[in-house]
Amino acid sequence: MRVSIKALNYFLHAAEHGSIAKAAAELNVVPSAISNAIDLVEGEFELQLVQRYPAKGIRPTAAGLAMMRRIRHLVEEYDTLFLEGTELRTALSGSLTIGYYAPVAPAFMPAIVAPLVREHPGIKVNLVETDNERAQAGLLDGEFDLILFVAENVRAGIDCQLLIDAPPYVLVPHDHALRHREYVTRDGLGNEPLVLLNLPMTDEYYRGLAGDASRPANIVATASTHEMVRSLVGAGVGCSILNMRPATAVTYAGDEVFAIPFRTDAQALKLALGHLDGRPRRLVQAFMDATRDHFALASANDLIVPS
Repeated sequence: MRVSIKALNYFLHAAEHGSIAKAAAELNVVPSAISNAIDLVEGEFELQLVQRYPAKGIRPTAAGLAMMRRIRHLVEEYDTLFLEGTELRTALSGSLTIGYYAPVAPAFMPAIVAPLVREHPGIKVNLVETDNERAQAGLLDGEFDLILFVAENVRAGIDCQLLIDAPPYVLVPHDHALRHREYVTRDGLGNEPLVLLNLPMTDEYYRGLAGDASRPANIVATASTHEMVRSLVGAGVGCSILNMRPATAVTYAGDEVFAIPFRTDAQALKLALGHLDGRPRRLVQAFMDATRDHFALASANDLIVPS
């Protein structure tokens, strides 16, 4: 091998810690060994993989982030090879970074993560909330191992697996006149004051549902988080249109809100699991399997309001 596993491991630790000194201390080697390993790996690939900042540490470049994902895969598989007995086949370890663009991810993500962490103590999971475009860019650049996102304008190189179709619904305060309706249409909303989720991609989607050129929507407030929208609705600021719902009908402020089916010709938002083409490492595959299994359960339907 032109570059040893040890050198790759030294490079990976330094890039993850953002510091040659911290990597050296963790691996119990002299800092020059870490620095030499970085030079060796960069020289072999003929790429600048880290940016050095005197007295401030190092930071991976875009190429470095992409290589870290591949090197992490190789190092973890190498380590797994030397586990004894059944661990050789079943042990899962290492870190998993997941970017998600799903406002109600806290309603389902813990149920997926918890069993993996309990059964495999060597796992570290990093969850990063982001927007749809950055989620896809981060996956392609090596920042994320997996993404949960809305399957819209999916970029080349991303393998996309649909998890659930989430049709829009109307959210109203507990004492609102629409609360007891079987369903609501755009005409039924009339000139109701609206609170809309203002995020990339969904902003245009919700505005299109709420009104059109002949009847502009009466938008009185916007917010960039799902729970802020729900809390404003609960406080009586207005109604809203959303696609996925948490398990509770109570907002952070303690107000009750109610979800009503929204009859519309607009498409449902498609929540999908995204990963890079090719064979994923074992930990990535384990999370993918756990996510698909979770959304195959009947209880996953509680996340949506059928139209």
